[in-house]
Amino acid sequence: MPWMRALSGVRLVVPYYHMVSDRHVPHVSHLYSFRGVAAFTADAEYLARHFQPVTLSDIVAALNGGAPLPRACVHLTFDDGFREMHEVVAPILRRVGLPATFFLNTAFLDRGGLAHHNVISLILDAVASDPVRASAAETWAQANLPAPSQPAALRQRLLSIRYAQHAQVRALADHLHIDIGGYVAEAQPYLSSDQVKSLLNQGFSIGAHSHDHPHYADLSLADQLAQTCTSMEFLETRFAIQPKSFAFPHNDVGVGPEFFARVFDEKLLDVSFGTAGLVPHFHPRNIERFTMEKTDAPAAQILAHQFARSAYQKFRPRS
Repeated sequence: MPWMRALSGVRLVVPYYHMVSDRHVPHVSHLYSFRGVAAFTADAEYLARHFQPVTLSDIVAALNGGAPLPRACVHLTFDDGFREMHEVVAPILRRVGLPATFFLNTAFLDRGGLAHHNVISLILDAVASDPVRASAAETWAQANLPAPSQPAALRQRLLSIRYAQHAQVRALADHLHIDIGGYVAEAQPYLSSDQVKSLLNQGFSIGAHSHDHPHYADLSLADQLAQTCTSMEFLETRFAIQPKSFAFPHNDVGVGPEFFARVFDEKLLDVSFGTAGLVPHFHPRNIERFTMEKTDAPAAQILAHQFARSAYQKFRPRS
């Protein structure tokens, strides 16, 4: 690990997670695999042993020309603002001494609803245990979704529905008599304002993750800016967050230079985060992160892979 990290030239590593839980989580479990409590604890302990923790303020200060970051440092990030961040994640991070930033979709705070892709997971959870609903969903998909170019399971077809067509997903939920509002009220999937304040009081950072989790590549520049402004202004007004940070929902692919010029020149953001791994972005204030999910591999193996990939990108021959 040390020589591979040195070869890559990477100082700051920024892992990201969405969920940590030992439970089946209907609104997440059909989207991707996530760490259980023991696996996440092992990750946190490993990172705390091998990297120097830095805060979000440390990162912004370095970007502003202040003290450079340590040679091998880490800052943890968590997307989507699920309530497990307060109940499960924060106590572990405090015990091992790791700072972190939690990125929130402001539309869903305080039982405000459920993101498009989480509704799809909820539907898939309902049909998995109910053959009648499964048959009804298959019939609905055949009537309402484009015919797939190759045979595709219902899960694949539903997950392919983009944010712009989220009304279709809501229509399917209604068709299957799935009460999204009732689920949100009972399960409380996302953080409450009081929990956000508690995280801030514990020394953690809060950032924006857009208003309602669209894929930015599917949006116009105006809509990209509107999503970002809406979420940032909400968090600044309600929680007086500093520094001003933003993590792209899904990824930052397709987001052009004009977006970054606008948000940073106008001081809307201090820093932003993508999901492309340990590779540099064309804008110095947009820091790429890497996922710790979708695999059972231990943290050391994930980090080794990311450092090797970064070193390859750095030294590979250019045509």
